[in-house]
Amino acid sequence: MKPSLDILQTFYHRMMPLFTPQAERVLDTVPAQAFNEMAFRYTFSVDAMVKISRIIERQAQQTPLGADFHASFQYLSRLIPQQRPYREIARMTRGLWLYYAADADPMDLRDLLAMPKVRVIDTSDTPLVNYWFVIAYGEGVSMTLLAQEIPALLGDERYYEGFYTFQPDTAFQILSILHQIYPADVPVPQPPTPGFAA
Repeated sequence: MKPSLDILQTFYHRMMPLFTPQAERVLDTVPAQAFNEMAFRYTFSVDAMVKISRIIERQAQQTPLGADFHASFQYLSRLIPQQRPYREIARMTRGLWLYYAADADPMDLRDLLAMPKVRVIDTSDTPLVNYWFVIAYGEGVSMTLLAQEIPALLGDERYYEGFYTFQPDTAFQILSILHQIYPADVPVPQPPTPGFAA
């Protein structure tokens, strides 16, 4: 394993204590627009992770060509059912980076993967396969979800421990880490300036 692959894990563990814990019900009680001013950490189910991901996806689509969009599905098989909305995200953003380990046939995604703004990053055999992240970053939008899959005590349910924030500096730091790990695939992000995600 390349030492650089540990960078995201180190960042994740350093950031977690900085956020206030929150329960899943926050997703049902707080309006979506409030996520532009919130930051918290959590242990969430897959359903709750999907809800936060959808909020970020919609915000990126409402900021046409304003955001770079990075999403980790952990495994290709989890992206396949999401390809239709992600074709729209690819059209509405400056670029779409998809991270996953290839556990299915990429031909099932040929229309999405053929789009000119879509980049695929193979995370097979790396610690990144344990992370679900969704990042929209650019002028007018900055939203970051970063979570590590944690084992369930019983059964085969999946849970994630992580954090959500609207702070541009956090998104910038994560994208800088992804650039360090994958310099040929992830461009150097633009540093945030005052009013960057206003």
